Amino acid sequence: MSMAILRYVKHTVLGVTGGFFLCVSAVWADPLLEPFATYSDPNAAADAPLLGDPAVSDDAEPALGQALPKPTDPVEKIMHSVVVVEATAREGARTLSTFGEDRKGTGVVLDSNGLIATAGYIVAEAESVKVTFANGITDDAEIVAYDGALGIGLIRTRNFRSTLALELGESSSVKKGVQALILPGSGEDGAVAVTVGKVQPFTGGWEYMLDDAIHTYPPSTDFSGAALISERAELLGLGALVSIDIDIDPKVRVPGNIFIPIDSVKKVMGELLSNGHSASSVRPWLGFETKNTKEGIKVGAVYDDAPAAKSGIKSGDSIVAVNQNQVSQLSEMYSRIWTEHEPGDTVHLLILRDQQFANVPVVTVDRYDWLQLQDTGATDGETKITEMVE
Repeated sequence: MSMAILRYVKHTVLGVTGGFFLCVSAVWADPLLEPFATYSDPNAAADAPLLGDPAVSDDAEPALGQALPKPTDPVEKIMHSVVVVEATAREGARTLSTFGEDRKGTGVVLDSNGLIATAGYIVAEAESVKVTFANGITDDAEIVAYDGALGIGLIRTRNFRSTLALELGESSSVKKGVQALILPGSGEDGAVAVTVGKVQPFTGGWEYMLDDAIHTYPPSTDFSGAALISERAELLGLGALVSIDIDIDPKVRVPGNIFIPIDSVKKVMGELLSNGHSASSVRPWLGFETKNTKEGIKVGAVYDDAPAAKSGIKSGDSIVAVNQNQVSQLSEMYSRIWTEHEPGDTVHLLILRDQQFANVPVVTVDRYDWLQLQDTGATDGETKITEMVE
């Protein structure tokens, strides 16, 4: 492929050149160019597919049990490494009010045996999951793992195997100012060139903390499970959230996205493949949403039939202390609960309501028991754990 070839499109899009991402008006410069032109398939040595014969022409639809053909164009190589993931939540799912019944996002191919990573909330309590590859082929997938601590899900296609996987990078090397590319499964038109604003822990009000979260800007609206790709065509992170508050310096705050660092995923990949979740995700859960305010920790939503609701905690309450230890930030509250207790323990919260204090005992649960999840655990796939963690 000539690097000088330009594809004309109708709208302004984002391209890449000379190792740097640039805004290009009226044309789409091949989004790989120099940094991606030398992209090599991490599974190149394993040409034999798990099932069937990969020798399928571009014009022919592979039969069930066959691997998808390898594209030769570097743009297509990258596009074949991301897929569209669609899931339908089971009837009565606890997350219906939050994420809806029908969910859609991006999946990133991790190996040649059909293993795909995506955002956890896409597949949480899912009754069915399907994957659409870049060439339009659709396949059913099974849930391999759902990890609430990291916020990721692993799925595996049932009949087709992508012959291309994104090479895993090192998110620990990502620093402020580094340029990268957000690539969703919806196609190259949705790609967004971004800059890393900061790398630091993120605390979410839904009992969630993420170490070394990668914060990028400008924002992508197609962020769910999207691949954050380095200039070397390596996977740096998985799209988790949109943020309206990326502080790129003390005086400037802009909207952007938050990515789960790939190093954190690699650390627990063995647990995910063998147990369906990481050990750190089994922790006491209260079942409410909170936020940091100038007045302290304020309770927002309280989930029906969750421990907080059963204990009488209401929206508008302020949390002052955990087990008689004063807390003023979500990170303090989570750390005390998670390090001092196990699921099933009683946590004593000191709350402020209508200018009156009250000590409220909350009997915690394991969130996995509260959610309506299908069984996950060891799979029949031939994923080599060392491929993920080395």
